[in-house]
Amino acid sequence: MNTLLAGIAVVLAAALASVVGFTVVSRYVPRRWRVADGDAAGTVYSTIGMVYAILIAIAAIAVWEPRADVATNTEAEASSLIEAYWSANRLAPADRDEVHGLIIGYLQLASGTEWDHLRASHSGTLTAETLSTELRERVDGVRPVTDTEQAAHQMLANQVSSAATARRARIGDADSTMPAPLWPILLGGAVISVGFLYLFGLRRTVPNGLMFAALGGMVALMLFVLYQVELPYSRGFAVDPDSLRAALETLRGADGL
Repeated sequence: MNTLLAGIAVVLAAALASVVGFTVVSRYVPRRWRVADGDAAGTVYSTIGMVYAILIAIAAIAVWEPRADVATNTEAEASSLIEAYWSANRLAPADRDEVHGLIIGYLQLASGTEWDHLRASHSGTLTAETLSTELRERVDGVRPVTDTEQAAHQMLANQVSSAATARRARIGDADSTMPAPLWPILLGGAVISVGFLYLFGLRRTVPNGLMFAALGGMVALMLFVLYQVELPYSRGFAVDPDSLRAALETLRGADGL
C-alpha cells in the first residue's frame, strides 16, 4: 500500500473510531456523568490542546531535523565530489584517471545499492565506505610536480575531505528516530484530546458526529505524517539520492560516457 492510500486509511479509521466512541458514550453512559461545566471544561480542554500542540511540535522537530540534515549533507557530498572531479583534471594523467574512476565508482555505489541498503537497514555498506576511504588515500598519495598540480591537489584534498565529512554525517543520521517515550505520549495525548470531548454532554446528532470524525481524523493525520518523516531514508517522506545521481550524470556527460 502506498503512502497516500495508507494515510487515507489511517485517517478514516481514526475518524470512524472517534464517531463510534462518541456514539457509544452518548448512548450508554448516563448523562449526569457526561455533562461538565461548560466554562471550566472549555478552559481545561484549551490547556490540554495547548500541551498536546507543544508535544506535537517537539516531535516534529525531533523527526524533521535529521531528515533535513540528510538532505543537506547529501547535496554537500555531491557538490564536493563534482568539484573534486574538476580539480583532478589538472593532475598528471595517471592520477587524474584514477581519481576520476574512483569518484564515478563511488557515486554509482552510493546512489544505488548503498542507498537501497540505507532504506532497508538504516546503515551504510562496507563496500561504499571502503571505496570512499580508497578515494581519500589515493588523493593523499598524489605527488604533484608543477605549481598547477600543487594547487589542484590542495583543492582536491579539501573537496574530498568535505565529501567524506558530509558522508559520515548523513550515514550517522540513517537510524535517527523519535525518542522512544514520545510515541506512547503522543498516542495517549491523542486519546485524551478526543475522549475528553465526550464529557461535554453533546447530543448524538450528525453535526456532532462529523465534528468528532474531523477531530479524530486530523489528530491521526498529524501522527501519520510524523511516522512517515521519522526515518530519513525510509517511509513516505524519505530523502532520495537525487543529488548523487545528478552528480553522476553530470560527470558522465562531461566525459561523454
